[in-house]
Amino acid sequence: MNDRLGGTTTDLDGGNIRYYGASPNNYIYFNCSDYSNQTSSTCETWRIIGVFNGKLKIMRNESIGTYSWDNKNTSTGAEDNYGKNDWTTARLMKLLNPSNYYINDNNDKDSEGNYLGYSLYYNSAPGKCYSGQNNATVDCDFTSTGIKNDETRNMIAETTWNIGGWNSSSVYPNQIYEYERGTTVYTGRPTTPWTGKIALAYPSDYGYAADLNQCKDKTLYDYDNSTCTSNNWMKAIITNNGWLLTPDSGHSYSVWFVDSSGFVYGNIIAYSANGAVPVLSLSSELGIESGDGSSSNPYKLSA
Repeated sequence: MNDRLGGTTTDLDGGNIRYYGASPNNYIYFNCSDYSNQTSSTCETWRIIGVFNGKLKIMRNESIGTYSWDNKNTSTGAEDNYGKNDWTTARLMKLLNPSNYYINDNNDKDSEGNYLGYSLYYNSAPGKCYSGQNNATVDCDFTSTGIKNDETRNMIAETTWNIGGWNSSSVYPNQIYEYERGTTVYTGRPTTPWTGKIALAYPSDYGYAADLNQCKDKTLYDYDNSTCTSNNWMKAIITNNGWLLTPDSGHSYSVWFVDSSGFVYGNIIAYSANGAVPVLSLSSELGIESGDGSSSNPYKLSA
């Protein structure tokens, strides 16, 4: 469907093209060890969210684990002991992205002076990841689940991500779409978009993934309705209390997420260990060489 840019345009061709409903044919092979032989053995299966600014936006078909969105405390740069809802400095952002998209912070070092969690997913590396309150860490290993090689890294487009916030999930997809692109944030948080490689789904992505003819007149807070959950392909992916990108504008420490029951909530403490599902855009120079997008025959990139 065409989302008409969150309802801000009536131009039939002026919106983002999105996949929606219970089981659309939006499967695609990505993060392959061998792009000359793309199969379920050589590639991961990802899902296409849609086409945005001429780029294909995709998300991993499952979480990479449960980590804090951010778990800094007052001793490491946060206003309180619950984490800091600033994506530009968030520890999950640093886990997902290459080092040229963030500034090294001495608050992220261990007692031996090692930076923790930095680019481990992006570089397919093991180490310590932040998870839990007060800078807590867990062992993590992305050797088999991280970005596999430079060929794949070069396919990921640099993207502008909107980091506007809001303080209530009693909103419809078109409403939160505008707030994501707005300037309502907690005092001192950045209001300009962040540029990077890998982030998370927006609340509007999750909202528009539902068949709105079936999930009718429901705000995101009411998306735990059985009709909504059974007609939203993204629900099956973000099942383990999955993180979303948007911060809560009313607090310094809370962000949006999808509850395991399917509803969206905007006031979850950032240090919580919740599911992280990478989202990225592909270079517009890439094409599709074969496949029909079904689960049994995913699209194959012409790498």
